[in-house]
Amino acid sequence: MDHDSNQRDQDSEEANETIQEDSPVDLNLLFPEEKTDLNRLFPDSRLRRLLREVRRNRRDVERFLKRLGTEGGVSEKPGGADEVS
Repeated sequence: MDHDSNQRDQDSEEANETIQEDSPVDLNLLFPEEKTDLNRLFPDSRLRRLLREVRRNRRDVERFLKRLGTEGGVSEKPGGADEVS
């Protein structure tokens, strides 16, 4: 049941992102930890969309690796080497 609720949350998140696909990208909202005005630094809307997509892809890869680690028993070592337990 927990897996189903996680899947629903992920599907809901993806649906919201699809709706926002054509909306303007506010990089300052995407990266609130940054002190620099990112919208001013990256004025091109295509580049902003690319940065949003890179962030989304990175998040998806991190989720995948987390699931892989919990299901398959793979853990990363600090040196970058992977070990199967």
